[in-house]
Order: sequence, then C-alpha cells, then structure tokens
Amino acid sequence: MRGGFQGRMMSDKKEDFRLSQLDRRALKVLFGYTKPYLLQLILATLTMFVVTATTLAGPYLTKIAVDDYIMTRDLTGLNWLVLVMIFTYGLFWVSSYWQTYLASWIGQRIVSDIRVDLFSHLQQLDMGFFHRNKTGDIMSRVTHDVNALADVVTTGFIHVLNDVFTLVGIAVIMISLSPQLALISLLTMPIIVFVMTYLGKKMRSAYRDVREKLAALNADVEEGIAGIRVVQALNREALNTGEFNKLSWENLKANLKAVSVFALLFPTMTFSRVLGEGLVLWYGGWGVVNGVVSLGVMMAFLGYVRRFFAPLADLSQVYNTYQSAGAAMDRIVEYLAVKPSIEEPKHPQLPQGNFTGAFGFNQVSFGYGEHEVVQDLNVSVDAGEVLAVVGPTGAGKTTIANLLSRLYDVDEGSITLDDIDIRDIPLALLRNEIAVVPQNVFLADTSIRENIRYGRLEASDEEVEMAARRVRAHSFITDLPNGYDTTVGEGGARLSGGQKQLVSFARALLANPKILILDEATSSVDAYTELLIQQALGELLTNRTALMIAHRFSTLKKANRIAVFSEGQLNAIGTHDELMQASELYRDLVKKQGIDVAQH
Repeated sequence: MRGGFQGRMMSDKKEDFRLSQLDRRALKVLFGYTKPYLLQLILATLTMFVVTATTLAGPYLTKIAVDDYIMTRDLTGLNWLVLVMIFTYGLFWVSSYWQTYLASWIGQRIVSDIRVDLFSHLQQLDMGFFHRNKTGDIMSRVTHDVNALADVVTTGFIHVLNDVFTLVGIAVIMISLSPQLALISLLTMPIIVFVMTYLGKKMRSAYRDVREKLAALNADVEEGIAGIRVVQALNREALNTGEFNKLSWENLKANLKAVSVFALLFPTMTFSRVLGEGLVLWYGGWGVVNGVVSLGVMMAFLGYVRRFFAPLADLSQVYNTYQSAGAAMDRIVEYLAVKPSIEEPKHPQLPQGNFTGAFGFNQVSFGYGEHEVVQDLNVSVDAGEVLAVVGPTGAGKTTIANLLSRLYDVDEGSITLDDIDIRDIPLALLRNEIAVVPQNVFLADTSIRENIRYGRLEASDEEVEMAARRVRAHSFITDLPNGYDTTVGEGGARLSGGQKQLVSFARALLANPKILILDEATSSVDAYTELLIQQALGELLTNRTALMIAHRFSTLKKANRIAVFSEGQLNAIGTHDELMQASELYRDLVKKQGIDVAQH
C-alpha cells in the first residue's frame, strides 16, 4: 500500500502534540526565523547595550554629584557633571530610538516570513487536511495567531535582553556600593520569582484556551457568512445568533480567565517595589544617621531600586505577552508540522516525449478512513477518448476524478498516465496535464480576464479572448459594464451560475491540458446556457482525453464510452446502446431522468 490512508493517518499523528513538545519545537522554529537577520540583530543588541549602560549611569552620577561635589561645595565639578549627565541622556535617546527601530524592523519581517511560510505550507497540504479542519480555524491561525507573535518578535527579545542586563548591572553596582544595603533591598525577589513561576503555567494554558475559543468563533462567523443565503431561506437567523452568542460567551470567559491570572502580576510587582524602597529608606537612613552609609549612596540606591523594579514590571508585561504568543506559536507549529500526504516523487519519471493523455486505473481501492469508496477499479482510457461516468449519489464518481488529478493518493493499486504511475510524475507536470472543471466553480475576486488566465498566467489578452469566444462566453462578457475587466465579486457573486461555468470552461481551454475532467460541469446551468456549453464541448474536447462525470444525461452524447458505478465499484462499461441492453442500473438511471438519451 502506497501513500493514501496510511499517509493521512501519519499526518493526523503529527498534529497530536503535547504542550511540552510544542514549547521546545516552537522555540526552535521561532529562533530559526532570526537567522536571515543576524546582522540587524547584532546592531540592535549593540544599541541595547548602550541603552543599558546609560540607564545604569544615572543613579551613580547622582551619587557622585551628592558625595563628591554637593557635600564638598564643588560647584565647578557639579557643572561638569551636569554636562556629562545631559550627554548621557542624549546618548540614551539616540540609542533607544535605534534599538526600537531595529527590533521592530527585524520582528515585522519575521512575522511576515512566518505568515508567508504558513500560508505556503497550507497550499501544499492534501484535501483530507481541509476536510478535517474548519476554514475559520485555519484562517485564525494564519491571521490572529501570527499577529499574536508580533509584540514578542518585534520588541520582545531585545527588551527582555535589555531588562535582564539592566537587572544584572543594577545588582552588581548595588553590591559594589554597599553589600548590606543591596541584600536588604533585594529581599523581595523571592516573592516575585514565586509568583511568576506559579502563574506562568496557568497563563500559558489560559491563553491557549483563548486562542482555541477565538478560532471556534471565527469558524462560526465564516460559516454563517458563507451560508447566509441558506440561513435566511430557512429562517435560521435567530438559531445561528444563539449559537454564536454561546461561542462568544465561551470566548469571553476564556479571556476573563486569562486576565484574572495576569492581573495578579502587576500588583505583586508594585508591592515588591514599594517594599524594596521602604527597606532602603529604613536601613539606608539608619546608615546615614550613624555614618555607615553616605547620603549619595542611599540616594543612588533609591534610584536603582526604582530602576530595578521597572525592568521587572516590563518583564511581567513581556511575560504576559510571551504566554499569549507562546500559545499562538504552539498552534502555528502544529500546522507547520503536518506533512502533506501527497509528496513529490523521490525518483521522478518523465515520458519519452509529450504525454498523449492515455490513463488507466489498475486494481485501485481508496477510502476515507475506514469507509471504502472505490473498490478494485480497473479501467483504461485511450488518448483522445471521452469516458463518461454515471451512477447514483455516493457511487464514488467525484472521488475517481480526485484520484486521477492526485488530490488524494490511492490506498491500493495504481493510476497511470501513459503507463507511468502518477505518483512518479512531478506534481507540477502532472497537474499541468490535467484540468478540472468542477460543479461548484471557484472564481477569484478579480477581473474575468484574470480568472480565465488563472491557470496560465503568461497568456496574452488575445489568447484569453480567443478562449472565451470558443466556449461561447465572449458575448456575455462584452455586455458587462467593463467587459473582460469586470470584477466578478467574491466567489463570482456578480455572475450567474451559467456564466461562471462558461468562464471556467474558458479557463480550462486556455490551460490546454491533455486530460480534461468535467465534474458535473453542466448540472447547474439553464437550458440556453447548456446549449452554448454543448456547442463549446466539441472544441473543448478536441484532441483531449476526458473524464466526464454527469448527472444530466444530455451530455453523454459526447462520450465514446460510459462507465456505470455503484457503491464504489464499476457496474458496467460500454456505449449507451450496449448499456441499455446489459445494465439494469443504467436503465434505471435513464428512466429516473425521464430522458431517452438515444434521441439527443
């Protein structure tokens, strides 16, 4: 068994991570994105050192001013010291600007790189992934979760380093000035360490819950808007609003839980700072009165204590942001770790010349999970032949088309193109040879011209127009306000169902594939548009092999043979006349249509 369900199961296992595994993997992935910006990171770090040094200099200069100049009445020395202080704070201003700018420059590029890589990775995943995950949740990870990283990767890293070096520098200076006073002023540190350690785990869990509830909310919004026509037609507005209100309430509770945990940090930091200052005033004042500590040292200590707790307060804010970003990064890494089950061949094979378009299904079986949809399928289609596929709903017709275009890999057997297993053909080459015209047409919210050249970007305007003429779309396009430059709206909302089908026909024709898959491509058009499509099919199918899935039997006259499927198995294959004689299921299908296909 190659690929198929086994590969999809492996993908599912890749998505099942424990939090500790994600923490390590998330950090490894995040730091990997900093490598292209190493030079800018070094420059930002250098400016950070200047900011730290100028920050540490302030209280010490105050100590010199008091002890060496004010107490000795040396006004000349005091004047020079004031100039030094002005220069120091000027240097702080310049270096602080460049630190913030460089850190933001690096961070924004990292966020952009992660978002692009995540979107690119999603484009390569198999259809099973998108069936397992809601569109709203996928969108939430690409937008909200990536945005949650912005604060951490823009200024978070540099600010953390700045705060850490500031704390270490202050501790060293305070110990050098007065070890006893330093010890007294840092008595509150165990409180801070305990609180941050205790709350850290709770915050990470809380923010992950916030991300999941937000994703569920986005998924509900996306589903409600996408299906608004059905919602209003079936009078579900009140019911949908109630369901949304429930999800919104769950999101609110998750956010309040996260806030309640974070709310404990800031009061703890403030209490610790005030307690530290009080201890310095108490012990330092006693030292000044008894001549053990100079007035300048005590004033320097008060300045350093305030500066010491400012980085701690910043760290608590960053810590909060980090927990939120960490939860978001966990969710991003979950997706990045999913391996596409449709992989490029390790040893690609190419035809001797160009592909002819002949394909075959050889003992093919396939299922979604444990439910087998296609069983032991054997059928060969010659180059230039049109094979129609009919059968009741759920017979596996669309699955066959998906397997041929390798949106899924077979569980057993093989599919060949010109006697080459399609799993051994490079994906780009394979999909250039196959074009699919689905029942539900996808159109991008751009011009008709760009939608027609969607699969062949280098096509000229003349080629686009020629393709539209050949499929009978040119007439309605030129009647639109802006002709080929008319924007079709989201999902082609400004076009009728038939017009969208004609545009998709023009797109397929312009792509010029060897194999054309028509997945019930005429099932949603009116009678007049169907007539236009029937006229265009002759040109569209010229010199092409085609797999034509149809419910409307009026399209079967273009087929050389008709394959009848039932419950994933090939029931019969032959011409219309042969099947009318040999297949009871085919006769029943024709009877249900109320059409005598032979007269069409």
